[in-house]
This record gives sequence, C-alpha cells and structure tokens, in this order.
Amino acid sequence: MVPTGGMRRIRLDPVLVALVGLVVATLALAACGHRARDRGPPPRRAFYYWRTTFTQSPAERRALTELGVTRLYVRMFDVEWSPALSAPSTVGPINAGTPAPDLTGLEVVPVVYLRNQVFQQLAAERTDEAARFVWNEVGQRAAALGVELHELQLDCDWTDSTRDRFFAFIEATRRLAEPRGVALSATIRLHQIKYRERTGVPPVERGMLMFYNMGKFSADPEARAIFDAASARPYLDRIADYPLPLDAALPIWSWTLLLRDDVVEGLLQSTDPDELPKLDFLRPLDGGRFQVARSAFLHGTLLRKDDILKIEVTGPEETLAAARMLAPHLATATTARTIALFDLSERNLKRHATDDLDHVFRTVR
Repeated sequence: MVPTGGMRRIRLDPVLVALVGLVVATLALAACGHRARDRGPPPRRAFYYWRTTFTQSPAERRALTELGVTRLYVRMFDVEWSPALSAPSTVGPINAGTPAPDLTGLEVVPVVYLRNQVFQQLAAERTDEAARFVWNEVGQRAAALGVELHELQLDCDWTDSTRDRFFAFIEATRRLAEPRGVALSATIRLHQIKYRERTGVPPVERGMLMFYNMGKFSADPEARAIFDAASARPYLDRIADYPLPLDAALPIWSWTLLLRDDVVEGLLQSTDPDELPKLDFLRPLDGGRFQVARSAFLHGTLLRKDDILKIEVTGPEETLAAARMLAPHLATATTARTIALFDLSERNLKRHATDDLDHVFRTVR
C-alpha cells in the first residue's frame, strides 16, 4: 500500500540499467551511421577559374590550401559561330600568366563554353570536323598551361531544338577522348533538369548542376538573377532522380546590371561593386543602385546620363542558403561528388571568408 501523500521507491537492477543504456547508445550510433551513409562521402572541393590569364595571387593560393581544394575547372575559351568562316571559332582563349599558378595538389579540368548558336548553325555532316577543331584547341591550350588532360567539361545551354546536334558533337568528342583516357562531363542547368524529356540527357559520364543564374534580369530593385530561392523551388523535385551522377556548382560572385529606361541594357561582369561608391559620376540611390550623373566610360562600357547601375551581390548568406536548399535534393553519392564554387578571384574571396566557404562545402554532399 502506498502511504497517503507519499510515493513508493523502486529499486532498479544496475545490470538492467546498463543493458538498456547500451542498447539505446547502439541504436543512436546506428542511426547516426545510417544518416552518414545516406549523405555519402565528403565531397571533393573545387573552384571554377573564369579569367583569360592563368595565374594565382597569394590570397587565392592560401584559400585553396586552407579549404583543401583539389580541383580547378579552368575555362579554356568560348566557341561561337563565325559567319565569315561558316564554322566554329574560338573567343577569349586563356593564356599563361606570370607568375604561373601553383598547381600542387590540384587537378585541372579544362572547360569549354559552347554558345548554343553554334549548334543552331552547324550542319550534321560537319559535326566530326567541329569536334576535332575543339579537341585540338583544348589540347594546345592545356599543353601551354602545363595541364595534363584527364577530364574535359563541355558547357552549353542547349535547348530541345539543338539537343541532337549538341549530343552528336559530344559523341564525336568522345571518340577522340576515350582512346586517350579522358572523361567527358557537361554542365547541367535547372531547366535541363526539369524538362529532360524535351532537352534530353547528354551522353557524358557526369553532370555539373549549375545551381545559379535561376532568376531573371530585371530592373526591379528587389529581383535577383544569380540566386533566387523562389525561382529555384519549382525545379528541386526533379534533381534527385536525374539519370546522371551530379556534381554541383554554387555562386560566390556578384555583378552589376546596366539599366536604361527601365530595361536591362547590359551586364558589367568585370565591375567590382565596391568600386562604384568611389566614382564621382555616379549618384547613390536606394536598394544598392547608382544613377549616372554624367556620361562616362566604365571598363570600356559607355554609361549614359540617367542610366542606372544595379548591384547584385552574392554574399556568404546567399551562398549558404543555396547550399542548404540544394543539399536535401541531391541523390546519395556512391563516390565523392565534386562541389565547386564559381568563381575563384580575390574580389570574391574578400566577401567570403574561408570559414564561410568551409561551411558551404560541408553542407552539400
């Protein structure tokens, strides 16, 4: 009988308590291990390098070392259609800089940006010729930079109307690459993920999901083009079942839009947003915008009086938000996937501390 107003004390067997604790701990460890396995192995860390002179500042080398980066995706050149030649031609090829970059511990993956216009013009019977042209140009550039070729990445925003010609180009390139042990990868944009039945899946070993440039260029001060969560959300559900192993690229860069009469007139990619407040021909407005007070040139672009410059900055908060948004939708990787940041430059590293970038890398697997 329990005395009125009191409680009975129950003596527990110490052995039983220990056994229960052991079972609980084992189950917790198993659950943690299961979750870790589900996430896959830690990713390889990478940067894109998108400049025309291949060099490296002390700050850039320090960031690569501190972050444990093992890959650089280096743009070799663009390919556009030349009406004069009626053939593809290279634009803005990369050149060796001084000092040469320290590539210790780094694998360099050459990247070629192919404008969709090329495949709107290229005749089917000239596909092999175009593939040989691009392959030879890549080989020459890689040799000049001291880069050994193991993988080639093809970057093209192809559409349903150009898919067959682009995919035929990939197959022709594969016939050149495979005997030399070179793998092919391709960049994949969100619309190519969602509408794969129309745009197709490229015949490559891996895809690099470009998780940026998802919004629209707009004069609206609130609109964002680099990373916009609302624009990305409708595409997320189709990422996990994409039929290629997917790596992922996340944004760390910023740019400036040139607006004229409330219309986007151009994009000033080489303009550092931090330099705009120092220019005497610009008048600050709200929302990170500037009005041109008098006509002037800025890095070779003519700005007319009353034009508006709209800054879009991708800071640590936006990059981490993109990583957190994407991470749950990537299929479990059986081998280490690559997470790349676009792109490597002192300007971008000033806005993104090493600890912030390390957090981003650890967020996505």
